[in-house]
Amino acid sequence: MFKYLFIPASESEPIITHTASKQGGLSNDALAQAAKQYFFEKSGGAMRAQALDNASPLEKTQLAQKIRKEYSSSSSPSYSNQLKDMDDDAILSLFKSTHASATCEIICLTVPTPLNGFKAVSMYGDDNARNRNYPLNKRATELMKACGHALPSDTSNEDGKPSGVYGDVFVGRCHDNEMEDIWERVDINVEEIEGDLDKVEWCRTARKKGGGGGQGGSSSAASLSSTLQNMGKGGGNNAMSHKRAITGGMYQEGEENGYKWSQTEEEVELRFAVAPGTKAKYVKVKFGQKTLKVTVAGQTLCDGETWGSVQVDESTYTLQDNAEVQGRELCVTLSKKDVGEVWNFAVMMNHR
Repeated sequence: MFKYLFIPASESEPIITHTASKQGGLSNDALAQAAKQYFFEKSGGAMRAQALDNASPLEKTQLAQKIRKEYSSSSSPSYSNQLKDMDDDAILSLFKSTHASATCEIICLTVPTPLNGFKAVSMYGDDNARNRNYPLNKRATELMKACGHALPSDTSNEDGKPSGVYGDVFVGRCHDNEMEDIWERVDINVEEIEGDLDKVEWCRTARKKGGGGGQGGSSSAASLSSTLQNMGKGGGNNAMSHKRAITGGMYQEGEENGYKWSQTEEEVELRFAVAPGTKAKYVKVKFGQKTLKVTVAGQTLCDGETWGSVQVDESTYTLQDNAEVQGRELCVTLSKKDVGEVWNFAVMMNHR
């Protein structure tokens, strides 16, 4: 038996632990089956499938005609022409597979790597939750971000909704070592996905090089299919080199641990808002080849391990006025030792 978790979209509902048998293995995975069935029933797919099966020949013909008409006005000409060439049975079969069958979206929070002990963690959700106007799942969204995955800016969303995971989700873990021909479900517990996720060990590991998590913060967590395609091309997010091009000059990373940070191919910049009147003599910055510590007036603002290696002699900091923060801003610039390397985070804070 193994444990997996259910995270309701509603924060007022508790996270639930489920147990299931391991015997099905990868080909007949109990978690994947349970998730598909849950979303199938929740979305009304079971009712649609039954209605389609019980429809009369005339009703099926009318439905096929309706599908052709809807797609001819909303789809590309090539797709519309393909539908015109399909008979009613083929169209209804396609409709049933996409609208009345048990499916779900599998999001890879981590892929198996040596650093994480070949443990993969995946999230299972409704593949059309956003369009069905399900609520934002804040806990699932934070978990995805804690594993090093970024989200598109809210302003880039055409529907005006915040970026994130929508609807209820399931989360499960497996031991997956292809070299040793191992695939087995293992437990994941509630305390591993709630509270201060920066202190949860597997999330911290996911954000490290080769930890199996996000790819430098440029995109959201990949679906299982896209991850497998990338890994097949040698470009999976567990690649040890972890290098790719940064285009457009500055590569914005957002906020974490109380500071803002960004990067170019050559540098990483951290910006701290400090009090008006702060003077340079109050600031202490200690650069290390893999560490950074920043204190202002005896208060530690940052202390931990950097994502990549630092050219200490070429790193610096400045203190300047900033009207946006209504005070002053301390800007710390780290020179990358490996030019072109994309950092997944700036500094992983030490928690004592």
